[in-house]
Amino acid sequence: MNRRSFIKSAAAFPLFGIGGAAFGQSRARQIAKGAQMRVAVIGCGARTHSILEPILRERVVALVDPDPAQIARVRALGKKLPNGANMEGVRVFADYRELFDKMGDSLDAVFIATPNHHHALATVLAARRGIHVFVEKPMAHTLEEARAMGAAAKASGIVTQVGNFGHSTKAMRVCVESIKRGHIGEIREVWCYDDRVNAMRYRPPAAKPPAGMDWDLWCGGSPVCDYYGPTEDHQGLHPHDWHSWINYGNGSIGNMATHIMDAAFWSLDLGSVHPLSVETHDVQFACDGAWAWRDTLEYRFPARGDLPPVTLHWYDGLRDGIPFDKAHIGRNGHPAKREYLNLPPVIAKYEREFHLEKAPFAPMGTIFEGSKGVIWFSHHSMIRFFPKHLGKEMKKFPGYKSTEHVHEFYNAIVDRREANTNFGFSVPLAETLLLGNVAARSGLGKLLWNGTRITNKPEANAFLSAPVRPGWSLPA
Repeated sequence: MNRRSFIKSAAAFPLFGIGGAAFGQSRARQIAKGAQMRVAVIGCGARTHSILEPILRERVVALVDPDPAQIARVRALGKKLPNGANMEGVRVFADYRELFDKMGDSLDAVFIATPNHHHALATVLAARRGIHVFVEKPMAHTLEEARAMGAAAKASGIVTQVGNFGHSTKAMRVCVESIKRGHIGEIREVWCYDDRVNAMRYRPPAAKPPAGMDWDLWCGGSPVCDYYGPTEDHQGLHPHDWHSWINYGNGSIGNMATHIMDAAFWSLDLGSVHPLSVETHDVQFACDGAWAWRDTLEYRFPARGDLPPVTLHWYDGLRDGIPFDKAHIGRNGHPAKREYLNLPPVIAKYEREFHLEKAPFAPMGTIFEGSKGVIWFSHHSMIRFFPKHLGKEMKKFPGYKSTEHVHEFYNAIVDRREANTNFGFSVPLAETLLLGNVAARSGLGKLLWNGTRITNKPEANAFLSAPVRPGWSLPA
């Protein structure tokens, strides 16, 4: 299925049209009348901690994580939150496959906040049972998985939401509406940049996994590797460095592009087409099996109705001339100074032009270059117009609230409608950022993309998917 046909079919998702015993029409009516949803949380790390309070609006009946210490932390945190009673009697599992086997008929929704290599299987197992899915970003580990997740959601008619939390902020809506109204004119160039360096200089020595942790389960369908814990230079493979390894995460692009490209996809309708090409202008690797510590990519999109063709640029990592060492990059993946970043040249250009010496652009965001002006936007709450008068029509907006995006998912289930970052929107966005991963692994040069395959470098198509260990394959 190509992107255009996916978008057309996604627009007509038959919500609750199939479902399973867990969520038939009668259960939908019960929830619409106020019945509490029965929710499972898959993955109990830091991301779950940050959204647990809004999750507890409904009843959490199960927690899943191969590390019992992570489950204990979530249970302890839940007791301190206002709706902590909504976790009473919660069941715990190490393996989400067991969760679905034993409780699949008594779940209404799941939150999936695992490392990326588990997103697809957990999503598809839920969708096949009619269970609604909130999955953290990026929605998939490979492009093939993103398509499978979209197909499973379409077949089941479930509500889906991807954790692009900025999508639910008023700042995002101000940015998108400003562009759609033509406040800065015609846009042909978009510059997206990131301040993360999700890469590795070396692999730390092997260590024993935490007591009681099932490391084989954590590795899932990906190859089993040696565990390593926190070191002077790194945060530990579990719970954070997995972002930096090709078998488990998606590097700097996967970590942040889903947020940073969001406004461009929404405002410029980029999801209605597929990029014609992606070109790698610069890529730098340091450690075998890890993602690059610098990516400079260029995507070219065709016209969309009355909108002209657009080039979307992506920059991450450390700039040329800055060594990838601990003097320049912290153990959390953030460069020690802004001037170390691989920033697009337009950043310096507009900082000079608009006299921003005392108020420079933040170290991550998006520049929209229009024929009448410029918008700079972060991925959640900050927006700047140049010249400033272009933003006067837009009302002031409140700061970001972390609860909004989770409540949007719950409200969509109650209202029996699509959530705002449903798979119809998120699959094309995921395909694009994952195509950036493919381009980085393919080396310098341009890849031509027909929406399904790379046509000028067939060997690069091997990076559209990943091998899966027995027992972890997606259901047919």
